[in-house]
Amino acid sequence: MIIVNAKLPAKEEKINEVIKQAETLINASRTHEGNISYNLYQDVIDGSLIFIEKWESQESLQAHMQTPEFIEFSEKIKEYLTAPLDIKLIVGEEIEGN
Repeated sequence: MIIVNAKLPAKEEKINEVIKQAETLINASRTHEGNISYNLYQDVIDGSLIFIEKWESQESLQAHMQTPEFIEFSEKIKEYLTAPLDIKLIVGEEIEGN
């Protein structure tokens, strides 16, 4: 399983717009082949946004990144960010029984 943590350093006054733009991406991404989960969270202390995604494989993640909704979202939010996305990819394995 591939886990994606993608921090969006949004301008404070644009956070709500980023969240609004993310709704279409989230709904579509949850239907993409290989998606396990796809969520956007906001830190209650500093207001920062982070996508936390889980994918079955690197290939399913790469296919997702080529979809029109992903490309469109990435283009739309560029002007709302203070810096590039901070993306971390993690290879994980679910531990059963906990």
